[in-house]
Amino acid sequence: MDNYRVTILLATFNRAHLIEETLNSIKSQTYTNWECIIVDDHSTDDTPKVVSSLIAEDSRFSYFLKTEAYKKGLSGTRNYGLDLARTRNAKYIQFFDD
Repeated sequence: MDNYRVTILLATFNRAHLIEETLNSIKSQTYTNWECIIVDDHSTDDTPKVVSSLIAEDSRFSYFLKTEAYKKGLSGTRNYGLDLARTRNAKYIQFFDD
């Protein structure tokens, strides 16, 4: 069986109170060949702080602050994530909600 890397795109905005549970759920999956691209739509809460502590523990997570070139909201955040995935030659993409 092939063991392809799955790229998980997680769009987030002001979910400091929920995102740790989501990221821990991703970490606990039995399929381990994945990367998780977290795209933040300029959260004003502690989301970046919560995410940074988990990134320090697991290099499969990466965090990006959405650029102003993309529209505000979920669609713009996901589009930025898709563009990031393209630069990493992602073959399989899974969207997650925080």
